[in-house]
Amino acid sequence: MPDSDLLDMETEPVEKEGHETLLPSVTRSVLGTKSFVDTRLDPPAKNLSTGLQQRGARAGDMIGGRYVVEGQLGRGGMGRVMRVRHSALGKPFALKLIKSAIATNQRIRELFYREARLASALTHENICSIVDFGQDDSFGLFMVMELLEGQTVHAKLRSSGGLAPKVACDVMWQVADAVRFIHSRSILHGDIKTENIFLVRGSGAKSRMVKVLDFGLARPDLDRRDGIDGTPEYLAPERGDGEPASQASDIYALGIVFFELLTGKMPFSGNVEELFKLHKQQAMPLPSKHVPDLDERADAIIVRACAKDPSQRHADVQAFMYELRTLMTMLGMEDNKRRRVAPDAIRERREHDHRMKAAAEVFGAVPLPMAACDASGKVRVANHAFMEFLGVAGDAGGLELRDSALPEIYPELFNDLEQISTKRRPIKRVLYLNEGGDRVIEAAIVLSAASATAEVTAGEIHICLHPLRALAT
Repeated sequence: MPDSDLLDMETEPVEKEGHETLLPSVTRSVLGTKSFVDTRLDPPAKNLSTGLQQRGARAGDMIGGRYVVEGQLGRGGMGRVMRVRHSALGKPFALKLIKSAIATNQRIRELFYREARLASALTHENICSIVDFGQDDSFGLFMVMELLEGQTVHAKLRSSGGLAPKVACDVMWQVADAVRFIHSRSILHGDIKTENIFLVRGSGAKSRMVKVLDFGLARPDLDRRDGIDGTPEYLAPERGDGEPASQASDIYALGIVFFELLTGKMPFSGNVEELFKLHKQQAMPLPSKHVPDLDERADAIIVRACAKDPSQRHADVQAFMYELRTLMTMLGMEDNKRRRVAPDAIRERREHDHRMKAAAEVFGAVPLPMAACDASGKVRVANHAFMEFLGVAGDAGGLELRDSALPEIYPELFNDLEQISTKRRPIKRVLYLNEGGDRVIEAAIVLSAASATAEVTAGEIHICLHPLRALAT
């Protein structure tokens, strides 16, 4: 496979070690002097401000040509929520106006439209439905949701303190099932908190209906230079260190919410810097210290969900729910059918396991050396070809790249790992590998940041080595 096919760039002759080779003009060879960082796959974000002087919506204003504002319902980190009525249908809705300072960020706009489409397709009894979204020339980005009557769990806890253990478990179960559902659709929440959990008034036959708000839309996914998104009181330790949202960080937030439901208190308090430090260093307090006669299983669930190391938390939300169901059974709540794991959840878990096994089999057998590591070069996983390339035997987990021969042929390795960790843009380089005698192999090595939605490797770096051609010396 020619290098121009792999890198898809115009080429020009570059002198290397006494002979001419045809390489991309912006390629860096670790044995040469030319350098490059390929940013075409992740171009710098442009400020797409419309230049409009947006003002706050008031009663009587028309948004999106069809929603008449009746008043304000609340205000959040992403913007204001208005009560509106559809001009033709006459039906009331809740409409969220996205803050102009956020909405003019290109990455936020792209995220908004992509995840609004995903969220509007979600159907789950514990998720607040998104029915419409778009942009208004005067008021900017907006999304429209079903109008809920009731109050947030946050407001309930502030007025009456912690919930009875059975009530807390019931609320927690519904919240967890909603999170399980969106995770199965490869969507993260990123801002799970009691302010985003709504207790619906007048829910009919069901004595207590919970709706979770802002699914797929609460996570701005900002570049690290723009700040850390999320609410500090619920933020997992790795998020405070700049890591992206993940399923593990959502599970951490579920643990914080469960503690708050049971006790009416937050486990940690302070300013933002103090909270980051407490989440990272302070042991998770036990809810049983605040709630007399609370079953010790509640302590165990919360401590595991809020482990400092993401790998020590529940493997997924389904595992969290399994332990919660055991606690609920001990509390005498086993008879409610709604609390049993839904058949679709069992099927999704089985299909997920099969996909994971298939992915592992394919990854392991791929002849191209491939691996995932953190910014320091500690390998989490590598296929057989990568281990053979390094001349290392045994399990890849825990392997340190600085202890291998790779830095000798790739001196910029650790600088590149750091660059990708902070800027999250792919880097491609060309290596020259001496196989003995006069045989030299020209190979491309590609390093890229793992997807923010990756279940295990979020925040890590993927490595792939691809031989291009043999060169005569």
